[in-house]
Amino acid sequence: MRHSRFTLIAALLVVGVACSEDYGTGGGGCTPTASQVCMSGSAFNPTTRTVTAGTTVTWRNGDGVTHTVTNNPGSAEAFNQTVNAGGTFARAFNSAGTFAYHCTIHGTPTSGMRGTIVVN
Repeated sequence: MRHSRFTLIAALLVVGVACSEDYGTGGGGCTPTASQVCMSGSAFNPTTRTVTAGTTVTWRNGDGVTHTVTNNPGSAEAFNQTVNAGGTFARAFNSAGTFAYHCTIHGTPTSGMRGTIVVN
């Protein structure tokens, strides 16, 4: 009985590790600021960030998994950056406009992990 209980606990631990993505640790965490967007829990925080023209926005990956920051690949203002756990991506926004973006791993332009930068 003792051996089978140990085997069951060990099996549950292996399954738990194999079936989970580590969103909460390994990325160092993140706190949004006036020009920083955090990637945490498969979401951008804040979802919408408003800045003035000339501001450099930094995305910080506070998760333990890789994300991307991707907007309209066909536009002149296109960006597509992979951001590993704990990493950052910075981009200057010099022109007024609304720039929607998403994580290609955890979302699409219309659902999932997505956000917007509004430049005044």
